[in-house]
Amino acid sequence: MICSKVDETGKVYGQSRVIVPWWSFTKTVIATLVMRLCDSGKLGLDDNCPGKPFTYRQLLQHTSGLGDYSFLPEYHQAVANNEKPWSVDTLFEKVDVETLRYEPGGGWCYSNIGYLLLRQQLERLYDLEFATLIHDLLVKELGLNSAHLVKDKQAFMLLEGSVNDYEPSWCYHGLIAGTVKDAALFLHYLLNGDIVGTQALAQMQSVLPLNVDVGERPWTHPAIGLGLMCNNNNSLHTVGHTGMGPGSVIAVHHFKQQSPKTIAVFAQGQDQAEVENKAVKLAINGL
Repeated sequence: MICSKVDETGKVYGQSRVIVPWWSFTKTVIATLVMRLCDSGKLGLDDNCPGKPFTYRQLLQHTSGLGDYSFLPEYHQAVANNEKPWSVDTLFEKVDVETLRYEPGGGWCYSNIGYLLLRQQLERLYDLEFATLIHDLLVKELGLNSAHLVKDKQAFMLLEGSVNDYEPSWCYHGLIAGTVKDAALFLHYLLNGDIVGTQALAQMQSVLPLNVDVGERPWTHPAIGLGLMCNNNNSLHTVGHTGMGPGSVIAVHHFKQQSPKTIAVFAQGQDQAEVENKAVKLAINGL
């Protein structure tokens, strides 16, 4: 495991230079960029995504009614066979993206496709490629110099825990990579109010309780914010995101305790409970 901690003053403990995939922690970065558009008045959370029956808030909170390619056996088989990623149009056709699982706002379903739509809207509204948006925010503004968008198989193979021949374009909303230190610092800066305004940050942390079976994972009261996974319980009040892909898992969570801490844990394998429970242990006992 590779671990890093940031305390409430911003001091970092554990500064490995190893570059790892952030997987679905990328969603937290996407959500942050969306909320910046809200801050500037260029987007309203409750505006409909152009041409769609659901809002930006519903996309961010996975309540849009969209399904996901993760439900398709064909998708998993294609990844396992090292096939060339489908075009977005082919993806949408295979998922039948126009057929919603429920009325927008009437249910909850984790959807990578929802975050692909958000990425597309970010590129449209900022008039910049996603890779440039990532570099401008994470590197130029925040000084998180390890962070970058992984664009191809060759770049993915340079990451810790990489799986031979995985094509990162299968991760349709984009895959950011960087050190665990920079992942923890990003979440620390976000929740410290250094990236988005007070109202936007409050909206991100306004949670929807989830009735889901978390298995051995440590979340007793799981809930979802906007681009944030939460545990909505006073004894373990957390905000962050876990991500998993072929070969590895990362958990990046902020613990709202007497001495607040932001913890990032990366491990090879596919055990989300392992990294999340390690993060809880580090938050309680120290690094």
